[in-house]
Order: sequence, then C-alpha cells, then structure tokens
Amino acid sequence: MTRKNFISLLTTGLGALALTGGALVPTQAHACEPGFDECLADLELMTEGLLPLDGALVWRPVFNIPDVGSISQFSVESAATVVVTPMGGGAEVQGTVTGNESVQAIVWRPTGELPADTTFEVEVTFDNSGLICFGDFEPTLTRKFTVSTGSETSPPLAAPELTGETSVALIGHSEADTLICCDGAFPTWVMIDDCGLAFDWTEGTCASTVGTGWLDVALTLDPDTVAAANHQVGYVFESDFGNYAFLADSTQIDVRLSQPICGKLRATRLATGEETLGPEVCFGKDLQAMLGEHVMDPLPTLAACAGQPYTCESISDVDDTWDPNACTPWPEDSTPTTSVGSSGDSDSSGESDSSGSDSTSSSDGSASDSETAGMDTDKGGCACASGPADNGWGLAALLLPWLGRRRSRR
Repeated sequence: MTRKNFISLLTTGLGALALTGGALVPTQAHACEPGFDECLADLELMTEGLLPLDGALVWRPVFNIPDVGSISQFSVESAATVVVTPMGGGAEVQGTVTGNESVQAIVWRPTGELPADTTFEVEVTFDNSGLICFGDFEPTLTRKFTVSTGSETSPPLAAPELTGETSVALIGHSEADTLICCDGAFPTWVMIDDCGLAFDWTEGTCASTVGTGWLDVALTLDPDTVAAANHQVGYVFESDFGNYAFLADSTQIDVRLSQPICGKLRATRLATGEETLGPEVCFGKDLQAMLGEHVMDPLPTLAACAGQPYTCESISDVDDTWDPNACTPWPEDSTPTTSVGSSGDSDSSGESDSSGSDSTSSSDGSASDSETAGMDTDKGGCACASGPADNGWGLAALLLPWLGRRRSRR
C-alpha cells in the first residue's frame, strides 16, 4: 500500500454496537481505514444549466477513499489549478480557487462578472502527490469541463425552510452488568481488526436490560429553494450541539443526539461569501421524556435462544470479561440442571412431540413449552442448561423486579 507524506494519524475507534429495539448481536469486524485522506479520484461539476454572470464554478470532490476523504481550504489552494478560457479563443478569465471545508466543495470564483451568453472551456489540475494520500492514487488529476453563461445574475440569497423528522432509538448498553446471554455467549474485550477494543462475543445471543434513548433527526432543506440556487449556495445548520453541514450534493442529513436541538440555518453564497440566517428551529422537545437511560425488555431478543439464558460474574473488578465458571441461570430463581440438550433433541417448530405433550408458541415469538433448552457445558464450563423453558423465561412477576435493579459487579 503506497502512502505519500504519511503522518501519524489516529484511526477511527470502534464504538459500541448500536441496534434499536434492544437487540444486541456480536460486533461485525471491519477493516481499519486511515482516519483522514485528501486524495481525489475525480471531480463532479455541480453547476447545472447556465451559469449566473456573478456565479462560481462548484465541484464536489470524489475521494480516493470515500469514507474518510476530506478537503481543507489549504489542500485545495495548494493542489488545485483552474484555467477558464472562452471557447474558440480569447483571454483567460481570471479567478481564484478555494475549498469550502464545511460543505466539502471546491469553488472557483471569477475576479469580476462573467461575460453573458458565452461558452467556456475549463481545465482543472489537482496535484495529489503533495497531500496526505493512502492506497493507489493518480498523482496528478486532470479534468476538462464545458460551461456556459446566460444573461441573468443570481437570485437573491435566501435560507430555505429547514424541517426535521424526529424519532427515538433505544440503544442497549453492552456492559458486563447489563447483559443477559445464551447459547455459549461469554462477552469479553477483544481487539477488532487492530482498530480498537470492543466488548464482544463470538457466538450465541446477548440482550441488554438497560439502554439509552437517543434522538434521531432527519434534517431536510426545502428542495425548491435549493434547486433555484443551482448549487451556488452552501448550507450549514448552526445549533447548540454544533454545526451540521449539507454537502454540495445533499439536501438531507441525519444526526443523533442526546438532547433536543435548536439552531439556525446559515446560507452562504459560494461566489462571494455573502451570508444570511434563517429563523430558529427546534426539534425533539416533545420526545424529551424518552431520552436518556431506560430499562429495556430483553425477552424479544432472548426468544431466539435455544438454551436457558444466563448471566455471569466478571473475572475481576478491572476486567469485565465474563467468567464461564461463575454463571447463574436467568431468571435468577429458575432451576439449572446438568442437562446439555441440543436443539436437535426436540421439535423447535412448536408442534407436539412424539410423546403427545402439548406445544404452543408464545405470542412474543419465544420457544414453545415442549422445546428442551440447554447449553453445552464443554463450551465454557457453565452448567446453566435447563429443562423445558419456563414460559419464555419471563412471567412479569419474575422479570420486572429483576429489571428494576442492575446486578452489581463483583
């Protein structure tokens, strides 16, 4: 792997796995990527139709590594050269090229007003070789475009209406004392592809009893106002939680927050830097009570378990890794046996077995009463297997008192 001007970078750490509805599954491994990459693989001209006489040429950068690609004003001004000449001959049109970091756009600004009804040849050269680049890349990127002006100037600058669709995601805590597991799952701290540590398990299923409600907001700009601006305006939502930019080709962004959010939309004309602010808007105040820490019901996830769920003690006070030799069946007053039954020992479809015993599926999707449950004690040494499941392991009288407290670490 070729790396130019390599500097020590912090790679993006893996956060805790977040799934709505209380379901927790083993973390999926992803290859580590560099935390920052400036190399361009291509340029997409955002200007559509006729260019306003007072307008700018705007490109969306296409990065060599899209997930971590980013431009800065410095990288653009040091690496990009733009030459604009009238089609058929004539003097080069003077202008300057810069990078708009917030909306990730490359902008060429003419020094003066452009001539009307004229077609221009545009050549852009971007020197990747002097930037922070990872992987295979084209050292010098050269692209050519054709643009034409009309006879009009840009419409008045306006901030489009900003709307937001809100919802709450309940994310389970992946911690030693908030998990209930089954079928050989024993959470431990593991290194994921050298990217960082994650509390994970390699088999079985775990569900959390405690989670945090997060506010999800889909911020959307009025499309008609954005279309009228013809990519000549950049938009940034400046809020009490920070700034959220709409990229050069986007009218919607999704944000996740711990609290309701308020702010104003700033519209910036890319050719001149002129700015205007929209009215203050707020999102999520009606969902305040659903945010923060909440008790979660683990039963929907545990319904998929073949064996009896269990909890285990941590190996030590400084290591949350579960000790497979110190486990307790869940719910706590269920009766463990030494049976190591497998899913093949019974009918998991919910139909009666050969002995004629009754068998029905519970309404929450948990295993039928006739299904044997168990865990192979050879996979960790925890004798938490049981006989028939106790009605989904979850009469309300058993579940709710247990959920009202968090098992203390030992």
